[in-house]
Amino acid sequence: MKKLFLIAACLLLGIAALHAQSTTYGIKSGHLKYETRTSGGMQYNEVWFDDYGKIRKQYDQTQMEGMGNYQTEVLFRDGKSYVQAWFDDAKTNEAKMTETGPGLDLLDPDDAYLKANKIERLGTEEVFGKTCTIYTYKTKSLLRTVSYKVWLWQGIILKMETRGALGANNDMIVTQFDENVEIPASTFDIPAVVK
Repeated sequence: MKKLFLIAACLLLGIAALHAQSTTYGIKSGHLKYETRTSGGMQYNEVWFDDYGKIRKQYDQTQMEGMGNYQTEVLFRDGKSYVQAWFDDAKTNEAKMTETGPGLDLLDPDDAYLKANKIERLGTEEVFGKTCTIYTYKTKSLLRTVSYKVWLWQGIILKMETRGALGANNDMIVTQFDENVEIPASTFDIPAVVK
């Protein structure tokens, strides 16, 4: 039972972070690392992207006290996502592919776009040496409302606060950001064992 809860919670964290990212970035490529304080532990995220965010990969490791490490890899490319998930070091030789819907486009949204998507612009604030625009919005997840507050620079999340039901709160902050770096093409290879 606790494994099922952990899987649901971690997938929510990892997918929510990716979903909150814009579909287009203002720089060609990048590599970022994040730390996320969750209600029950810590999560470490690493993101690689190229072609202005059209392809990206995210690796998440969640450490839950007394429950071990839960890890996910999510690759977004060509309108599809490829997800692998495993506990501790027991990475299984399979991946699940799903179609992905359009994400938010927060690179340079106009007022009509924000209103149509029920997103509020709050102003700006400096994070990691970048002047970020702050947005808030809500989504329904697992029949509950989740509130997001994101700090974006060039469409890229540098900080995010997530507030959910029953005290499921998460605070994510960037700890490393390498801009316009050469990302090996193999980083974005589709898993050979898609199920």
